[in-house]
Amino acid sequence: MNIIEVNLPECYDTVEILPLSDLHVGDRNCDIKAFDKFIEYVLSAPNRYLIYNGDNIDNATRNSVGDVYSSLMPPHKQKKWLQKKLEPVKDRILVFVEGNHSRRTTRDADVHIVEDIADHLGKADLYREDEAYIKLKFGRRKSSGSQMVYTIYVTHGSGGGKRPGSAVNNIELLGLGTDADIYVIGHVHKKIGYKSTIRKADLRNNNIIAEERLFVISSSWLNFGGYAVQHMLVPGAKGSAPITLYGGEKKMEVVI
Repeated sequence: MNIIEVNLPECYDTVEILPLSDLHVGDRNCDIKAFDKFIEYVLSAPNRYLIYNGDNIDNATRNSVGDVYSSLMPPHKQKKWLQKKLEPVKDRILVFVEGNHSRRTTRDADVHIVEDIADHLGKADLYREDEAYIKLKFGRRKSSGSQMVYTIYVTHGSGGGKRPGSAVNNIELLGLGTDADIYVIGHVHKKIGYKSTIRKADLRNNNIIAEERLFVISSSWLNFGGYAVQHMLVPGAKGSAPITLYGGEKKMEVVI
């Protein structure tokens, strides 16, 4: 896996990272108005950036679990609609990662929908099929003057469970196999953020240092109904979980 290196202006005091996953364009419960306001919000400040993290088109097919007959538009029109909507923010997108809904078409016809979207927007180099590792640099440390660096691990996510604890358990497992400052998933349609601390050996100074890690789960953009009602799920908060990074000190925050 090649690391995506992102170099942002040193003058930024903060950078806001907004995960975008589980929009499910084509589903009759997709909240288009909320998404339009979200795009406006991203464009209203220069230091806001997106992580495209899968399942942003519903992509119900004849062989899928989803209900193809109730879709508002077929998958090829879902893709075109989303490409048009993302055009104004294409230079704010840090990475494109597939989700399980787009993989339906990959299995059936070897078509990678998210890769097509990234290619259409001129960002084919930012496409990753399963996972992405981002090295993001901006600002200057107040203590040393060196440039601030954050690492972000992104994957769409998997698993289910009706309660939040199952989602937390799944994302926490990522930290056992991959070292990063921030871990971002979607998929479970829950909005969750929490921190943990990992202790590391500082061999240069013969010391133990403690480093915070931030775990972020972004939710869907669906109004309550349909699949959620049929499977006795509870209504959840919709939309992105904005992450704020600081340039003068190593500090990470998420808004839920």
